[in-house]
Order: sequence, then structure tokens, then C-alpha cells
Amino acid sequence: MGTQALRRADQALYDEQSRWLRALAPGALPQDVVVIGLDELAYESIPEPYALWHRYLGELFTGLAAARPAVVGVAAPLPVRSYDFLIKGVDAPLLEGVRKLRATTPLVLGQPMGLERHLRPIAPELLQAAGDQALSSLVLCEDRDGIVRRINQRRCIDEDRNPSLADLMAKVMGRESSARGLIDYTVGGPIEYTSLQTVLGWLRQGQAAELEKLVRGRVVVVASLLPSETRYRLPVPLAAWDPENRSGPAALVHVQALRSLLGRGWVDPVETTLSWPLALAMALLWFGRNGWNKTLALLLVGVVITGISVVGLWRGWYLPLGSLLGAALLAFLARLAWESARHYREKQLLRTAFAGHVSPQVMRAILRGNLQPETTGQRCRVTILFADIRGFTARSEQSSPEDLIELLNAYYAEMGAAIHGHGGAIDKFIGDGLMATFGVPQPLDAPERNALEAAQDMLVRLSRLNGELRAQGHAPLEIGIGVHVGEVVAGYVGTRQRRDFTVIGDPVNTASQLEYMSKTLGYPVICSHEVALAVGQTGGLVDLGAQAIKGHTDVHVWGWNPPLSQRVEAEATA
Repeated sequence: MGTQALRRADQALYDEQSRWLRALAPGALPQDVVVIGLDELAYESIPEPYALWHRYLGELFTGLAAARPAVVGVAAPLPVRSYDFLIKGVDAPLLEGVRKLRATTPLVLGQPMGLERHLRPIAPELLQAAGDQALSSLVLCEDRDGIVRRINQRRCIDEDRNPSLADLMAKVMGRESSARGLIDYTVGGPIEYTSLQTVLGWLRQGQAAELEKLVRGRVVVVASLLPSETRYRLPVPLAAWDPENRSGPAALVHVQALRSLLGRGWVDPVETTLSWPLALAMALLWFGRNGWNKTLALLLVGVVITGISVVGLWRGWYLPLGSLLGAALLAFLARLAWESARHYREKQLLRTAFAGHVSPQVMRAILRGNLQPETTGQRCRVTILFADIRGFTARSEQSSPEDLIELLNAYYAEMGAAIHGHGGAIDKFIGDGLMATFGVPQPLDAPERNALEAAQDMLVRLSRLNGELRAQGHAPLEIGIGVHVGEVVAGYVGTRQRRDFTVIGDPVNTASQLEYMSKTLGYPVICSHEVALAVGQTGGLVDLGAQAIKGHTDVHVWGWNPPLSQRVEAEATA
């Protein structure tokens, strides 16, 4: 499937380059092919059916014999049998014309495809008049996509042993080609023709000189352009009278093939022995780091290879562009997929290794590349929460270190769940206290509200934990929480060997002091006036006025004893 896709890409790119070159720089011919067309005008003007055009074709051949072209090819259906039984003497004009033409000019008769993919026969009398060496083939075989790009009739009909019309006519002209390549659709301009009726008019009006002027010493093809002819899809429009139509009768394809042989010859695709190393060179794009530089390199390689292919086609050989660009693209995408898989694995390892060392929000920011250790800190507005256990020093004097560690781990597990559940990030643990941030590194729409909701959840979870402690015969825990908001600098602090992401600024110290006030003001949660304003001073917040802070101007604070935490506490002590 992949090979077929690349082949189709090669063919499509060959067609596109052929159209482009044909429009901008068509290959020149020393002398173009003269086409005399059996067209719709003749079909409408001649009263007899085409099978009985013997007299008119004989008249044409007799005129051509006198005009002496270099070679004449007939790309039109010829009688399959004698019709003398139907009309006495009807064959004679055609046979006489063929004999006269053959006596002065090489004549090539084309044998088209007939019924059920068999060659259409030609009347024995006509073959005898033309000679044994005059028979050629008009059979065309499409590529898999239904477009004709080459003359190789044996690809679709085994019984055809004759050379093609173009091959035999070129051989007569001394331009025999042994290689079998692609038709050069870039050579010559749009194909024009002179109607059979025009030629017959010259001959009947004594203007044979016009015909001689047209064909003397030149290659002539008598082509069937009748509407009844089978039409084939082509890479480019060929007919001058139908310039937008990329299909045409077999005769037009053979004329273009003849042009190819009279010009540069068949277009020779680059041998596999050369295309494979080129494809391998394209695959080297696997190496190197991904990024804009590699993408630009891929584009540059594509442009260069395309340019080489276009110039090559203009010179008569074709580089399989689709295969080469496909190899480069596959190498690029394979490296991209490999890098993505590697980065994903590294992130998973990083997530596993540091899951317990930083908050999920910090971990996500690191994995997304939003936190870079090398960058300087950034100013931002952040809500800061401090929490501390009351009387922990006295408890530690009465407990073993192992029991204290177990208690702290259980406590921090609940507090961490509350903070993370409301979009916060734990900045650090400080003994029996903790510091958390809301709004950094994860942006939040209302970080002040998130912080207060986290404080409420912390008290709820503490009440549940205290119920477990009472059941085990231990004294319950009591905590204080301080919440403040302000502008800080967020970034990495430390050395190259050890760095922590944190926030620094006066609001950090203020939040810590508010937590300390909870001991004396009688509320488990103390927040600044800025936090209260952000949440609309609602939800049971109590204005405690300005309070003094050591080494700082007075701070307007609010107290809060969340109703939910009180209810859970009451249930736990009932």
C-alpha cells in the first residue's frame, strides 16, 4: 500500500511538473507533426457512414502522394473487410490511394483496440496494398490511476506484437529509440490540425499547392478526432481546440509520443540504483534535533529536490519526486514520533520520581515547560495561605519522633488534598506549618476565593482527622490559618545543585503574621482586607479592624469561622 501511494505521488508530481513546464517553457521541435483530422465537420458533411469513406480517404492519400511528406501515419480505424459485395468498386479508390502514397512516401497504418480487448483487424486487401512492414499499434494502456503516461501496449494486451505508431514513424525518420520511458508531455505546444474537409476542398479546387506547402518533407498523421472515439485521461491538455480538457482520443496521445521521439526522446526515470541512495540521503533527516531549524531544513531539501526534478524533466529525465520527498517526510515524522514518545516517557519518569516532592500544579507547569530554572523571577499577584498547628512543641515533648512523623504525615495528607483540590500549590512544609500559593504556577480566576474555600476544607478534614485521633486516645489538633494577597516575585531560588520554586515578597511575611494572629483573635482563619474585598466580604467574615504587626504598618484584617467546619466539629464531638 505504501509503495503504491508513493508511486501515485510520483505520477501526480510528474503530471504537475509537465503542466508547469508545458505552460512556461515548452520543449522546442525542429519541425512539428502535421495533423490532418477526421473530425466532426467531416462527419457531418460526408453523407456516407464512416465505414464507407473509402473514396474520401483514397482522395486524401492520392493528394498526399503528390505532396510528398516525409512519412504518413494513419491513426484512424480502417476497413476491417472489403465492401465490394455491398457497393461494387467501393474499395478501389482507397486501395489505389494507398498504393500511390506508398510509392512516394513511407506509410504506417495504426491498428486500434477492438472488441473485448482484441486488436481491430484491417482488411487483407488494404494490408497488401500498404505492405507487410506498414502495420503498427494504436493501443494505449493507462496507469493504475487511469492516466496515459507511456506507450507500452503489451501491458494491457498480450497479442499486440507490433511497434507503436510513434515508434515505427520515428524509426522511418531515423529516430529509433530503444529505451521505453514516459511520454514527454512538455515538448511542443497545443496540437492543432487541418480538417479533412479543408484538404479535400484544396484538392477539388485545384489548390494542391496548399497541401504541398503544408506537408512537403514533414511528418504527417491522419488522426481520427471523431466524437465516437474513446477518450483517454492525460496529464496535460493537448488539443488546441479544447485547451482546458485533459482528455483526448488515442490519436492525440500518439502524436505527442511521436513529438517526444522526434524531440528529446522518451523521458527516462532515474534508475533505481540512483534513486535509492537519494531516498536514503533524504532519510538522514532522521538525525538531528527537531525544531524550526529541522523543519526549515526539510522544506529546503524539498525545494532543492523539486528544482532538480523540474530541471531534469526539462532535460529529458525524471527524478521520482514523490518517493524522495516521501522518504524525507517519513524520516522527519518518524523522528518526530520517536522524540514525542521519548519526551512522554521522560515526563512519566519525572512525574513518578517527583510526584511526592512538588505539588501537582508545579509538576504540570514543569512538564509543560512553563517553569524554567534558568529564567529570572516574574512579578505576579498571588494569594498566600499559611497554616500552623497550635501547641505542637508541647505535643512533641510527650511523643516519640516516630509517632510525630506518622501524625504529621496523616495531617499533611489531609491538608494537601484540601489545598490541591482547590487549585493551590504547596510551596513548602515548615516543621508543623505549611505555606501554599493560589494563582501560581496555575492561573486561577478567583484565587482569593479558592484560598478561603481551601481553608474551609482544611478545617473540615481536620475535624475528621481529630475524630480518628480521639478514637485512638490522642488529643485533637488545632490549627490557625492566615490568608493574604499581594504582588510577589515567583521563580526558582537556590543553587544549580538544589533549587526550589517559591514566591518572595512582603505579602508572604504578612500572610505568616496573619496566621499567628489567629492565636489571639479567636478565629481559626484570619484574612486581610484585600482578600475580604475580593470575595465581597460575605460568607460570615467578621471585620476585626486594623491590627498591629511587628515591623510593619497596621493591617486591616477579617476573622472567619466557617460554619461548615463548626458543624462537622459538633458532629465529631457528639
